[in-house]
Amino acid sequence: MADLLQTGKSALFAFQRAMATTSHNIANVNTEGYSRQRVDFQSNPGDGLNARSTGNGVNIEQIERMGDQFATARVTAATSAHAEQEVHFQMASRLDNLVATDGISIDPALNSFFNAVQSANADPSSVATREVVVENAAQLADRFISLQNHFDDTQSEINDRTRQAVTVVDGLAQSIAEVNRNIISASGNGNSQQAHDLNDHRDRLVTQISEYMDVDTLVQADGSMSVYVGKGISLVTGVEAQKINTSRDTLYPERLQIELGEGVNRRQITSSLQGGIIGGLNEFAENTLHDAQHKLGQLSLIIADEMNKQQTMGVDLNGNVGGDLFGTTPPVIFSDSENTGTGVIQATVTDAQALKGSDYILHFDGANLTATRSSDGVSTTAGTPFTVDGIEISLTGNPVAGDTFVVSATGRAAGAMESLINTADELALAGRLVTSSDLSNLSEARISNATVSDTTNPALSDSVDIVFTSDTTFDLVNSGTGTVISAANAYVDGDPIAFNGWEASISGEARNGDVYSIDLNVNARGDNSNGLAIADMQTNLLVNGTASFSDTFGSLVSRIGSDTRAAGSRTNALETLKTSAIERQQSNQGVSLDEEAIDLTRFQQAYQAAAQVITTSETMFQSILGAVR
Repeated sequence: MADLLQTGKSALFAFQRAMATTSHNIANVNTEGYSRQRVDFQSNPGDGLNARSTGNGVNIEQIERMGDQFATARVTAATSAHAEQEVHFQMASRLDNLVATDGISIDPALNSFFNAVQSANADPSSVATREVVVENAAQLADRFISLQNHFDDTQSEINDRTRQAVTVVDGLAQSIAEVNRNIISASGNGNSQQAHDLNDHRDRLVTQISEYMDVDTLVQADGSMSVYVGKGISLVTGVEAQKINTSRDTLYPERLQIELGEGVNRRQITSSLQGGIIGGLNEFAENTLHDAQHKLGQLSLIIADEMNKQQTMGVDLNGNVGGDLFGTTPPVIFSDSENTGTGVIQATVTDAQALKGSDYILHFDGANLTATRSSDGVSTTAGTPFTVDGIEISLTGNPVAGDTFVVSATGRAAGAMESLINTADELALAGRLVTSSDLSNLSEARISNATVSDTTNPALSDSVDIVFTSDTTFDLVNSGTGTVISAANAYVDGDPIAFNGWEASISGEARNGDVYSIDLNVNARGDNSNGLAIADMQTNLLVNGTASFSDTFGSLVSRIGSDTRAAGSRTNALETLKTSAIERQQSNQGVSLDEEAIDLTRFQQAYQAAAQVITTSETMFQSILGAVR
């Protein structure tokens, strides 16, 4: 009878605990990250003294947490990958909309400028049409500046979001270390249910970290969890979490770097981090934003260089040689804040067409500089001064081996573009030279306009006559002195004649005695020959000889659009994978109300039956006592 009472008592306590566990499951059906718990029963064996001995009831072997570490790992990995592409897609979409908006895009401003030049060419003496050209030149420069400012604002947003994300990760790491401490304590006290809830909480914290960066975990023998981020960097070990924060990048002052540790133990880990919001922001900055900044700056420098050269080949309304149309900035130089020497880098753009859309990282080895193009890693090592991709670089002062610098010719150039023509009469629409055919010429051959090929030639302003000494040969004669400068030159119909920094051609069958003249343009008011050359720049392939200005900007817009579409496709695909990973996880650890309701009913009935066993035991005991009395 005592055995019967003990058996009923053990069952009563076991099923009471089972109902409590089931109730706990039901209560947390909507708790994010909760893993359902299950009671494992184990029978109490009999005393084994004889073959007819019975068991001694039941006990709870353990309360099992229905978690799947592999499914959870898949969820964290999928969360990190999805968050990375989602933030990349969001940022790229905004940039895509920005460069394609007419109110800020470069292409409409280019078209407006060249349309104004066409109108001015129709009446080159009109001050009003010239003023429209000047106004549109200023608007074109403003478009470059405005777009660069938006790019800079985007970089500032990346910094702010990165700083905020790192702060969140640091707080989560500290929380995980604290949960580790509580799990170790609960496990040591035999409180498995509390440990299970703490494990769920810790898994939620890890999943939250995965939204910001890639994360790996390893559960230790004492129940604590080690957390690793990036490429195996330890963030949490046992009850200790390393400090993670941001600081200004030592090489690029407008960017941030992420550091782990404190004091002398700090180390820079930015390049080792990947995945999550932080990885997505970094990927967008490196692959989309910075590339767009360089491409825009490269285009601004080429436009300014080509238009300035054409402007200086003409004459303005005052008869003066045209000045520069657009102003630009020299390459920006950054010195690593950790440099120990006093070296100073100077850089000058010598050939805008040779520029690449990239920064150059310079390392001094004690004797030479190595310039590494950041876009593709191509390096050039030489003593200074030397030229790389159209940039002349020199080093002065007293640098020390290991010092590092950055030369950025294109990354910030668009923001410094400015229009230098302030008045209509400064616009050089007229050609510097005029050509004419002598009225006494016997042939119908005609001379083209003379184009300037070398503005630095000291003899460019000399008047020259082309005098045919036969039907197939000609002399070049200085008009002022009558001196033959070049004799017996062979004439080929339509072939260019280049001399003194100019170039012209004669078309048709020339005759002996024909004379054609090239002179300075002293009456520029009605001439539009240089204006026509400026207008032709709209369609000429002036960017590396392969693309027009509009084509180049269109290529930039297309590249950003392509990157946006690719990021969007990856985001959708990864969202599906994330959903699938969560569903798999929930199929094992999620709470089913139907299942729990059935278990609750079953345990309740068992509890009532165990109570009945105790009641029966008491009745039998009272019957025996009555018989004894």
